[in-house]
Amino acid sequence: MIPCAMAPTLVTIPISHYCEKARWALDRAGVEYVEKRHLPGLHRAAVRHAGGGLTAPVMVLDDGSVIPESSEIVAWAAARGADVRFCEESCALAADYDARLGPATRLWVYYMMFDHPALTEQPMTDGVPGWQRVGFHHANRALAFAIARVLTINDDTAVEAERTFRAVYADVDALLSDGRRYLAGDRFSIADLTFASLSAPLIAPPEYGVRLPAIASLPPGMIPVVEEHRESLAGQHALRMFAQERFAVAPSPA
Repeated sequence: MIPCAMAPTLVTIPISHYCEKARWALDRAGVEYVEKRHLPGLHRAAVRHAGGGLTAPVMVLDDGSVIPESSEIVAWAAARGADVRFCEESCALAADYDARLGPATRLWVYYMMFDHPALTEQPMTDGVPGWQRVGFHHANRALAFAIARVLTINDDTAVEAERTFRAVYADVDALLSDGRRYLAGDRFSIADLTFASLSAPLIAPPEYGVRLPAIASLPPGMIPVVEEHRESLAGQHALRMFAQERFAVAPSPA
């Protein structure tokens, strides 16, 4: 780990794929940090208190400065040795995945898991304060309705979300059809990190930052969609990035 006088604080929602994106970059850089996890919805007070807006992750540095977005956290980590390539092409791809893929996979999974709190309790509450864990156990239905209202989750938006992530996957399938190993250039980039992270709710990589439900335990309507996307070129790429790159740490400078 890179030594520092005071470790940065990363405010997260444990299950969030945008937060996984930030964790991945920081871990890859070997940066020591303190993660403070909160339930979705309840995270808002924490991120506002930390100096962010309404979304997680937010990182607070030892000098009190705040980095309020996942891509900015990745860039900060890359400047400290995370070995994540940034170029015009990779940044454009990452921005597209941030805008289209991330919201779509999040909304669709929340919709499909709405009536299955037993499956979501462990990944939603992993590492959160005890009172939030107890609160989820006793008030998960109210929390689900609150999330649905904030994210406008309903039958129509779920259909649109699936249409969107299918379109993104088709784009990535086309990119990978020439046999390339990475999405932009010849090494791991912000595009690969972003695509893999934001695909995670859809493909359930075992290396994810919290333990996701087993595919066989998912609601029946989810299983064929998840299996289809795991088997696609794009899904195989995301799974390979998790398997090969999630715990790769940049070598310490000589």
